[in-house]
Amino acid sequence: MGIEYFILEDGEQKGPFTFAELTDRGLGIHERILSSQAEDWQDACDLPEFYPYFESCGIYLPTGDNLASFGWRLLAYMVDYIILSFIIQYIFVFLASKGIKFNLQTIDDLLKLSAKDLLILQLISSVPLIIYNSICEASPMQGSVGKKLCKLVVVDIDGVKLSYPNALLRSVGKAFSIAFLCLGFISILFTEHRQALHDFLAKTYVVKRG
Repeated sequence: MGIEYFILEDGEQKGPFTFAELTDRGLGIHERILSSQAEDWQDACDLPEFYPYFESCGIYLPTGDNLASFGWRLLAYMVDYIILSFIIQYIFVFLASKGIKFNLQTIDDLLKLSAKDLLILQLISSVPLIIYNSICEASPMQGSVGKKLCKLVVVDIDGVKLSYPNALLRSVGKAFSIAFLCLGFISILFTEHRQALHDFLAKTYVVKRG
């Protein structure tokens, strides 16, 4: 006989149900379930046999074995860096057409810039990154183009797609992580959930699909 499940609805126990019956009715990650092979009630998201079902619904629960490694995240970042480089280059060309030019042939040229010009340069590099990442992460892609190609998604603690405000918060944090010599990424290497500084800020996780 297969595993049977009971659920709580308005404090009332209902069932038993088969796995197929539960998933066909639409199962929420926080629905309380009692398995015939367990003694205590659990949230559906705590039962590994339901993970494939949740993934089919676009919910990627962050577990210990599906968190994206530093290497995969670096590869995704490199792809996004190329994309953003083209966007930023176009912005420089547009500004040059309006008479705003930056002569940056050497490091000395950068050091000679005024505080105003340094701020403009920082905005030129940060604003496109923030807009690009926040839109992509709040979209059905659940991540940037680089992450899409590397089969990575950005999720919250419940494994669901980020809201735009949360994606925006994460993207602003990412801009700061990059601005400070990319030091915000170092924590991926030694934290339990492989979170960068901006992941801690927005309470997000990067997981590998499939």
